[in-house]
Amino acid sequence: MNSPRLVTHAGLTINLSQVKCFRLNSFTDIGKKNTLVVEFKTRYDYIQYPETNEFEKQEYNEQTEIEFPDYDTAKAYSDEWIEIWQEYLDEQT
Repeated sequence: MNSPRLVTHAGLTINLSQVKCFRLNSFTDIGKKNTLVVEFKTRYDYIQYPETNEFEKQEYNEQTEIEFPDYDTAKAYSDEWIEIWQEYLDEQT
């Protein structure tokens, strides 16, 4: 298990131990353009229903999006985040 590390960059603070991947959306016709998407590892929680006292497992697949004014800026910040994350991963091994 990776040790937690909070990092703030480009106005976003994330726990690097929870990152699954970084994606850069550069399409102009599909979804938001020039958007960096940070996907987080799946997390699980259990919810107890009061009527039955039974627990149900809930799965959460969360992500954060940051929009940039143009592709070059989005690409630069994406590359910087990936570099920060890679340095973190290298330290964990």
